[in-house]
Amino acid sequence: MNVLFLDIDGVLNSHRTAVGLGGIPWCSDLRTRPERMQLLDPVAVGLLRAACAAAGLKIVLSSTWRKDAEWTSLGAALDLPIIDRTPTMLGIRGSEIAAWLEAHPEVESYAIVDDDSDMLSEQMHRFVKTNGAHGYGWEEHVKLCDLFGVGYFNQANRGRPLSPAKALDWGEPQPTP
Repeated sequence: MNVLFLDIDGVLNSHRTAVGLGGIPWCSDLRTRPERMQLLDPVAVGLLRAACAAAGLKIVLSSTWRKDAEWTSLGAALDLPIIDRTPTMLGIRGSEIAAWLEAHPEVESYAIVDDDSDMLSEQMHRFVKTNGAHGYGWEEHVKLCDLFGVGYFNQANRGRPLSPAKALDWGEPQPTP
């Protein structure tokens, strides 16, 4: 089994999405205001869906969102394969991830996506750090897929250019009259 330990704040929502989409959702919003889940970055969620499908990933929440009673509804709300959550322990997030991995020897490979660096030194080679101002984007997606040996063209949207620069290349600039 391939597992992705996923943080939410700073990954699926960010300063950029809070301003651009008009707010920050909370896990408890699923119960009382499900429409607020639309405040999560739809591009980041879509990229994660693609990575999960291509690499056969199952998601374990390592986010503080795992502490809310509604965490079990999050997978269905976002169409992501969330199967579990890390335990809540004193110390750093990396220790919680290590404890979950120790209890699940069936895990073949894993990665961590988070905007905080509180991981154990032996986890850093499996860590994809996001910037909380921007969240999970293209560069993080490519790195995550590389960790599982999944190339961009192995995903559902193959045929699109590999380089974002080529996708945005509109040709040579025309002289201004």
